[in-house]
Amino acid sequence: MNSKSYQWILMACVAMMLVVGVAPAGAGVSDAWVSTKVKMLLLNSPAVSGYPIDVDTDEGRVTLHGKVPSNAEKTEAGRIAKAGTGVVSVRNLLQVVPESKLKSVDLADDQLKDYVNAALKAQPALANSSIQTKSVHKSVVLLEGKAATLSDHLFALQVAAAVPGVRQVASEIQSPDDFGDREVWFEEPPVDPSRGNAVTDGWITAQTKMRFMTDADIPAGDINVDTRLGIVTLFGTVPTAAISDKAVRVANEVPGVKSVKRELRVVAASQKKYATANDDEITSAVRKRIADARMEGADVHVEVKAATARLTGTVQRASDRYAAVSITRATHGVARVLNDLRVVVPAASKP
Repeated sequence: MNSKSYQWILMACVAMMLVVGVAPAGAGVSDAWVSTKVKMLLLNSPAVSGYPIDVDTDEGRVTLHGKVPSNAEKTEAGRIAKAGTGVVSVRNLLQVVPESKLKSVDLADDQLKDYVNAALKAQPALANSSIQTKSVHKSVVLLEGKAATLSDHLFALQVAAAVPGVRQVASEIQSPDDFGDREVWFEEPPVDPSRGNAVTDGWITAQTKMRFMTDADIPAGDINVDTRLGIVTLFGTVPTAAISDKAVRVANEVPGVKSVKRELRVVAASQKKYATANDDEITSAVRKRIADARMEGADVHVEVKAATARLTGTVQRASDRYAAVSITRATHGVARVLNDLRVVVPAASKP
């Protein structure tokens, strides 16, 4: 069997393992989970190589952003994303950059294996996981081991893919297939000494989007957010340069953010079409959409004044609070969300 056939068979097997993974239990699939699984599928695909691809999901609608070396890879990336569980639609904003502009690093497989293992061991965030390189064949890296969380699994793939000389990564890592609250939805960044001061990329993305959704000036629905190794990328549109500056500033204030890449386009408000709705219509629409989400044990109250929606009441999970804010902010006519929801865990669920 030649090396090319080996690579395709290996990647096809791993991709199939990722596609058929069981979706998380509960009332629907979270946007964070969808983004994570799409990223893993893209990282493991032999048909999509080169530059990293940003992925953001809003109510199942996936947006791809970044650079690929050919139109064929752009098309394939879109096809792979559409195959992800929970994906409603895909907006493909990938730019084609000729492969000649990609920097190539050639290393022997044994040397590359050492470099990848060293990169994995240097990450405090992976202290609770046991992940290593199983093999390297023609610069294709296969990882194995156990990841403590789904975030750790994705993080390990990204660390390996970022090592110069790695052409592709594949995974035989065993990990949970759902997010624990502390991965994405907890209030404060983790300070567990065994993990250093690591903050997961999913948490940073969720916190950034939450801050955007509750800011009256920032058009949260027009800005996509993705985080890779602590570097936040903002892409989409804003009405003014001042709002663009504010979005970058707000993102930089989130704990764990190393830097912010601004890829926002300024589109004047006069060039966008806005429809209006009165407060009663908005209130009814928000209540219906939250009810349709069927959040178990949630008691969410909605009040809208001057297009500002205030949420009060309780939910049983932090992920439901995030979903309620996201649903409200995305509802036609809502300009701002005041989030006063409290997370109250049922006594029977407490440890």
